[in-house]
Amino acid sequence: MLIAIDAGHGGKDPGAIGNGLLEKEITLKLALKTGVYLRTHYDCDVMYTRNRDVFLSLSERVHMANLAKADLFCSFHINSLNADSEGFETFRYPGTTGETAVLQQLVHSEVMKVMNNFGIPDRGVKQQDLAVLRETVMPALLTETMFISNPDEAKLLKSETFLEQVAQAHAVGLAKAARLRDKDENRYYLVTGTFATKEHAEEQAQRLRDMYGWLIHVKER
Repeated sequence: MLIAIDAGHGGKDPGAIGNGLLEKEITLKLALKTGVYLRTHYDCDVMYTRNRDVFLSLSERVHMANLAKADLFCSFHINSLNADSEGFETFRYPGTTGETAVLQQLVHSEVMKVMNNFGIPDRGVKQQDLAVLRETVMPALLTETMFISNPDEAKLLKSETFLEQVAQAHAVGLAKAARLRDKDENRYYLVTGTFATKEHAEEQAQRLRDMYGWLIHVKER
């Protein structure tokens, strides 16, 4: 399973600017943090359209994900309008249903769990004709994490702890949409017997090592 992570803007395109912040820098932080969490906690591969401050056209971003045959696509953005605008919202391409709608709902719900802890409003699950949603061939989602133009929300966007929580929520939502296995769940144990003494247990364990080459450990309970 390959998940494509797209940090909006970059390079000569700063994106939205406000309250001492650049959208391109926040989206990159969110994208990288999300990718790290996915790789650490789930069995999956992650690709970034950019992992540093470079400019990429919308078509280049889409082409990278399509060429790599990514299974899911998530594009990170930060909103800007005026000082009173607030909240979190997500977008999918108009008319898309099925896996795309499920992807949007799962990520949206997970991120709103974080937003609710900080009193950030839910602006809704929306549809819009955006290039990265229109041209991608896999289920695709675009998220707008609050408003850089809002001083109170900008304070949160300056917090690494807050960004970690938002990134983790994105990762969990993506993992649920992709039905990824938690790495801790992929461990299975074979109990070969119960013995009165540790010496007898070690003898049996050694026989199995010799016969089958198994990695056997004796544990006391």
